[in-house]
Amino acid sequence: VFDAELRLVAWNQPFLRLLDFPEDLARVGTPFERFIRYNAERGEYGPGDPEAQIAERVAAAASFAPHITERQRPNGRVLLLRGEPLPHKGFVTLYSDITEQRYIEHLTEHQNIQLEERVRRRTAQLENAFANLRKANEENERIAAALGRSEARLRLINDTIPILIGYVDKDEVYRYANKG
Repeated sequence: VFDAELRLVAWNQPFLRLLDFPEDLARVGTPFERFIRYNAERGEYGPGDPEAQIAERVAAAASFAPHITERQRPNGRVLLLRGEPLPHKGFVTLYSDITEQRYIEHLTEHQNIQLEERVRRRTAQLENAFANLRKANEENERIAAALGRSEARLRLINDTIPILIGYVDKDEVYRYANKG
């Protein structure tokens, strides 16, 4: 919690641990700018001019506007910062370590991408199999039609011959006979 003059009013130990601030920095009245400077000088805000980074963050804090931001620390931890203005100026900032949450989100996203890729590949395989089945079915229909035409031709030839042509099975049942 910082007051209207951007001086530290209250804090807790998790705040110091989460942000790796030294104990001696946390004193009632410590200027907000000292915390920002400490972070800028150790590279918490990434590459760039530390003085510009400090000025930008102090100006944003002095606006006492509500804000929510995320930032990844150099140690890889992801923090959610939520700042809320107080009724008579000043502000309170809540810091949350959301590293695990982001990890799970990224893992889920990665797994969804993998699943979509597997579904896409499987769909392509099924479409290919369906196309092959359709070709085989068309070929079977073509062969069946050709056999039907051949059978019709043979029947026509057999029916025009003036003798009996027949086929009798083992039980002496006619299975085929021409018109003769």
